[in-house]
Amino acid sequence: MQLLLTAGLAFVLSTVATRAAIPWLKSQGALASENQRTMHRGLIPKGGGIPLLAAAAVAVFAAMPLPPATPDWLIVGTAALFAALISWRDDLGHLSAFIRLPAHLGIAALVLSKLDPGTLVFHDLLPLWADRVAATVALAWMMNLYNFMDGINGLAGSETISISLGYLLIAAVAGIALPYAPLAAALLGAAAGFLIWNARTAPLLFLGDVGSVPLGLLTGVLLLDLAQRGLWAAALILPAYFLADATLTLVLRILRGEIPWEAHRSHAYQRAATALNSHLAVVGIIAVANALLIAAALFSVSNPVTGLIAAAMIVTGLIAYLNRAAKVRSSGTGS
Repeated sequence: MQLLLTAGLAFVLSTVATRAAIPWLKSQGALASENQRTMHRGLIPKGGGIPLLAAAAVAVFAAMPLPPATPDWLIVGTAALFAALISWRDDLGHLSAFIRLPAHLGIAALVLSKLDPGTLVFHDLLPLWADRVAATVALAWMMNLYNFMDGINGLAGSETISISLGYLLIAAVAGIALPYAPLAAALLGAAAGFLIWNARTAPLLFLGDVGSVPLGLLTGVLLLDLAQRGLWAAALILPAYFLADATLTLVLRILRGEIPWEAHRSHAYQRAATALNSHLAVVGIIAVANALLIAAALFSVSNPVTGLIAAAMIVTGLIAYLNRAAKVRSSGTGS
């Protein structure tokens, strides 16, 4: 019941605050302009992550007046604040990748510093030092891939809901009290409130880097928490589509000799949205796949390998479908 109240409070606060923030974002010059690489038309305010994150923070503190003062919560909160501040600066004026990437790695390292020396994210696969390096890179990659995948209306917000809901359901199925359940509930509610204004054919605002990067960090914290508790399969399954599309696209762009951090429209979801002329149709398809991934993650609690195989099949089918939709529409065959 407390988690439902947390999600509900975050939803209400996010819904109201997001709408109220639109005029202020315009006054700050936080506007996404249209160009050949964007997926929208006209000038759209960006920075919707600010009211979303603020609503989630208030909901967490309302639900947990004392625990947020503990070291773990302070470290995660400080890291999210740093990520938001750097990303807001990037929204207002482009920051070089040579500034952003080291900052993201530092923020990820700060989060990992909260783990006890005896806690291994990858368990017995790596020694402590290699475990921390790999986990830091993984968390920094989560921050960046969330930014890469925030390219059509509603996608990053719906992914946040899927990962947060999956985290909460896994806690129930596994019968364990996961420490970041209040955070997951708050993110779920706040993302849903944001989507009211963003998941539209004509969105009123975008998340901006100030939203996508911290959301990548915070959902990454949820996934790292699952992994360090032995639920490593679930931690891989919940974000499987984002991981696959972002990583595959990055590798292919590098192989083609393109600059990895430059804006582009070559993700599977972007090409499908362009071909179908609908952001929301693509988001709906991905949401259905994410629901299946949540089911696979729940199954992986008792059968990790089978759950991973199921997830691989779901993601492979989804990307193949998106690629086919893009090719069919662009070729004009119509079916």
